[in-house]
Amino acid sequence: MRPFRFRAAAALLMRRTQEDAARQRLAAAETARRRAELQARAAAETADRAAAASVDACRDGADGGHLRWHQSWIARKRLEADAGRQAAAASAEAAGRATAEVQIAYQRRRALERLRDRAWHRHQLEARRRELGEMNELATLRHRTGPGDEP
Repeated sequence: MRPFRFRAAAALLMRRTQEDAARQRLAAAETARRRAELQARAAAETADRAAAASVDACRDGADGGHLRWHQSWIARKRLEADAGRQAAAASAEAAGRATAEVQIAYQRRRALERLRDRAWHRHQLEARRRELGEMNELATLRHRTGPGDEP
C-alpha cells in the first residue's frame, strides 16, 4: 500500500502561516491597546492634578491671569485625556478585530487538520483491512494445502 499523503498539506501549511501572522497582529494590537490605555489614564490623572492645582491657586489668591492660565491648562489636559480615551477605544476595537481574525484563522486551520486526521484514520483502516485480507488469504492457502503438504 502506498504511504499516506495528505493532498491539502500545502493548504494546511498556508493556514498555519496565516494563523501565525494573525496572532502576531493580535499581539501588536494588544500592545498598542495597553499603551493607549496607559496614556489615556496618565492624561486623565494629569487633568485631575491640574484641576486640583487650580483650586489651590484660587485658594492662595492667585491673580486673574494666573487663574486663566490654569483654566487653559486644565482645558488642554482634558482635551488630551479625551483624545487618549478615543485612541484607547480605537485600539481596543482594533484588538477586537485582530482577535476575531485569530479565531477565524484557528477555525480554518483546525478544519484542515480534522480533514487530515480523518484521511489518516481512513488510510490506517484501509491498511489494516488489506493486511487482514492478506492474512486470511494466506490462512486459506495453508488450509487448502493441508498439514502434510507443507515442505
